[in-house]
Amino acid sequence: MNEDREFDYLIESMFQEKLPVSIYRGKSGYNNTTRYLERDAKKYILRIYDTHNEEAKVKLEHEVLLKLNQLADLPFKIPLPVMKDGKSLLRLPSNKIACIYHYIEGDNPIFNKEEVLFSFGESVGHLLTVLQGIQIQQPLIYRPYYEIEHAHPKCSISKVVEWCSNPPDEWKEFKSELLWIASQLVDLKRFVPSIKKFPHQIIHGDLNASNILINTDRKINAILDFEFTTRDLRIMEVAVCISDIISKEVNEGVYLEKAHHFFSGFASTMNIMDSEIEALPLLVQLRRLDVFIHFLGRYLDGIDDPSVLKKQIVKIAAYQQWLNVSGQKLIRLWETVNR
Repeated sequence: MNEDREFDYLIESMFQEKLPVSIYRGKSGYNNTTRYLERDAKKYILRIYDTHNEEAKVKLEHEVLLKLNQLADLPFKIPLPVMKDGKSLLRLPSNKIACIYHYIEGDNPIFNKEEVLFSFGESVGHLLTVLQGIQIQQPLIYRPYYEIEHAHPKCSISKVVEWCSNPPDEWKEFKSELLWIASQLVDLKRFVPSIKKFPHQIIHGDLNASNILINTDRKINAILDFEFTTRDLRIMEVAVCISDIISKEVNEGVYLEKAHHFFSGFASTMNIMDSEIEALPLLVQLRRLDVFIHFLGRYLDGIDDPSVLKKQIVKIAAYQQWLNVSGQKLIRLWETVNR
């Protein structure tokens, strides 16, 4: 069954009444195939999961989405899955999992405006606050970021270090960058016992520009894609956001100013300990290493061509002075915001 037929099957299975529909392509993520649906003057998102077929992962995501949608005072929207007979997912004939979500208007932001970055930080603080009060029944799937050895089934730390230290011939041009990545993975281990002591809670786990929407007044309108939600360090949520903001900008002065606007918004809705902020540079580095392992795994699985992984190597290697220089400036920046 081809993709078009699978989407037809999804629509026919999740909607009882057969009505004229319009299906078209649009923005789609790395981990799924997406189509857009217009039906009965309403818009929906159709999603087929490509990188896994585990119902437990989707059920966990949907439990979080449904519980967040029950809250009356959220200042932003959360995706709402379409339900039929108490179920929000469908197993396709291809054995892939598919879902339908109500469409939310908005655009992915570009982090180049003060009001966007402030709103992003403000929304992250608000989300962390409400997630503290949510009780999850579904078993958690993903490990905390600091258990990076579980980031991908083919990518134990020892195997990643070996691959980076002795890369295949087609990767020799990145030998120095890969050796540096290997050294960072080895160094990370000695910090894990101390960071594990920080407060834990349910987090989104993948807050970046592709998973949020803004409206015309440049305020965060929606937070999307809770696929990687888990229990982790609460400060890890901030680290993921800062990593994404910084990844779009190599000029230190510019990205520190952006981080300042994000911190200002975050501090208006969430209080955290100074010791958590002191660990932030290390956790930003952890996020980068996790992303690299994710894309290395996709490459080894044959999902991505080499160009995708090469792009990730260049991105992470651009910040080799991060921990000793720029990361320390980030800590001082928070101190100026949180006086």
